[in-house]
Amino acid sequence: MATLNEIVYNIAEQKGKGDDAVLRQRLKFMVAYYRAQFIRQDQQRKFSLPSQFIQSLDCLEMEAASIIECCEVKDINCKVWRTKKTIPKPVRIYDGSEFAYVGTADANEPYQRTNSVQYQYSRFNKYVNGMPQYIYTKDRIYVLNARPQSILVKAIFEQPEELEEFTCCDGSQVFSEDKEYPISMDMVQRITQSILATEMQLEDPLDDNEEIQLAE
Repeated sequence: MATLNEIVYNIAEQKGKGDDAVLRQRLKFMVAYYRAQFIRQDQQRKFSLPSQFIQSLDCLEMEAASIIECCEVKDINCKVWRTKKTIPKPVRIYDGSEFAYVGTADANEPYQRTNSVQYQYSRFNKYVNGMPQYIYTKDRIYVLNARPQSILVKAIFEQPEELEEFTCCDGSQVFSEDKEYPISMDMVQRITQSILATEMQLEDPLDDNEEIQLAE
């Protein structure tokens, strides 16, 4: 698989601008933009999405927070646990959900997705009340009915490079521009062709030294 640096260098090189650092930086945003766009299109067409797109945030540290932050209910000293860090924006594809998995760090117990309104009703349902649930709001994940020190989150993120600040349980970096980019090779080709056919056409201004012949 290719890295982000390899993908953007290949695109720039096809226009003879592989050494243009400014252009390569702009291309990184374009690649992420087209990737998210194509993923949504493929999902709408019911195409299966390869596992290469999914990134994992393991050992996400949690901290105590007030339940009113996520549920908009009266705060009676009821605590929930939220991620210490804000979560980069995921691509919404899983039947309206944002994440492929949210649950225990060992991946053995997924938490049930809910929202503020659903949670208020579920508190009176004996079959649901007490089950670990989570709410994604304000760019954080809030866990209800559980007190985990850390959780595991899997998703397809819109801007994979935003995960550079996250580390895995083993201390390694979740993402870097020199690590394998979360994409399939066929989509690399689609993105390359799209960028070359659109944005890169604007990178070729008219040669100022070229004489323009005026009709007599």
